[in-house]
Amino acid sequence: MTPEILEYLLRLTVIWAVLLAYYFVALRRAGFATQRFYLLGTLVFGLMVPLLPALGGGLPMVGLPSVSYVAEPYFYTGTAAAEASDFERSWSVVLPWLYLMGVGFFAARTLVQWKGLWQWRSSGRPDLYEGYRVVRHRGITGPFVAFGCIFLPDGMTDAELENTALIHEASHLRLRHHYDTLLLTLGSLLLWFHPLFWMIRRLLATVHEYEADAAVIQRVPVRTYGLQLLHASLGPRGYPGLFSSPIKKRITMITDKTRTQKLRLFPLIALSLLLAGLVVACSDAGEDILQEEYTQVPLLGLSPTDEVSEYPRLKSGDANLNAPEALVSAIYNEIHYPKKALTSGLIGRARATLVIDPEGKVLGISMFRELPVAEDENEDNNLTIIGFSPTDKFSVATGSSVFLDEVSRTFEVLGDFEPATKDGKPIAVQLEIDFNFKLEE
Repeated sequence: MTPEILEYLLRLTVIWAVLLAYYFVALRRAGFATQRFYLLGTLVFGLMVPLLPALGGGLPMVGLPSVSYVAEPYFYTGTAAAEASDFERSWSVVLPWLYLMGVGFFAARTLVQWKGLWQWRSSGRPDLYEGYRVVRHRGITGPFVAFGCIFLPDGMTDAELENTALIHEASHLRLRHHYDTLLLTLGSLLLWFHPLFWMIRRLLATVHEYEADAAVIQRVPVRTYGLQLLHASLGPRGYPGLFSSPIKKRITMITDKTRTQKLRLFPLIALSLLLAGLVVACSDAGEDILQEEYTQVPLLGLSPTDEVSEYPRLKSGDANLNAPEALVSAIYNEIHYPKKALTSGLIGRARATLVIDPEGKVLGISMFRELPVAEDENEDNNLTIIGFSPTDKFSVATGSSVFLDEVSRTFEVLGDFEPATKDGKPIAVQLEIDFNFKLEE
């Protein structure tokens, strides 16, 4: 299972958890249509927001030149064998197979159920009610709807109860509840492992029953309908299709005359702010802004907005300006390919701009955002750190600080270096380095 999938599931879980919490706090007494729309929206919103791409552009950055000398790639192999051994036994191998087994189980169960429904529809006694097809069959134990049809037990002896059941099930079809059910059934094949998905599915099923009950009491007296629900559930041959939500809650619902029908202004504003916050926090849409805030934190006394133009830019080809080669060597001796990136198969680039004083001390480091992976292998503005990964599936680290953290850690432990010189005299210089983290099998 790749880090991208795990990150997606984490974001999805956060979104669903927050929106479900809001549902229980603010929407339990809203109209049933509002609740249904909200729960369906929660389902779709959670699935889509983590897939949103990052916004283009981002905040303006301080333009600094790149160092123009080339350093030999550094090969980091210290933990490659151990990492490969751990990987082979890790859940990254086991989890995909468990997931596929779950998908296969639920897919097989759904196909068996659909096959049974199709047989009942083909062999049952057909009828019509308000333009909807009705199928009666001895194998059916309780009323329900599926495939646009009403399914009833054959030989219901209580004519009034049968009429109420027909009104109830026809209301499900009229309100298009069977489309919701189909969507949730297909979703359960892919998200069978997620408890919040099953919670949303159960809540939607309950709202469906409440909506159908509300339609029934428009044509059947509330007292009569309540007694029918109670008698049928307690009788020797109850009809489960009429009681897919708790009987006590349903009777309370149909006798409640104070239910709010519209979403008030304050909860609506709060919901809008909540959705906007989730988009920023749980998608890449706000990644540029968040990353920018991270990379502009001053390190060792220098921030991207500090004036650095007074320091000469270190470039190759300048006969009078010598590069601090000891700095490059010290970086290679200290820097490591992050363990998290090795096990996850992450590659990427990070950039740092340094100011080094005439005594060889690093006056400041300005950390920049992670960069796109270089496609031009002849680029001479980066130091290359190569690691050996146990996986052959590599992905670019986006929205992650794993490489920036390693570069920052490296500079924090470095000491003084031989200063750069110009015409034989030590000078302070400005140096920009791109760190290119690559993986090989």
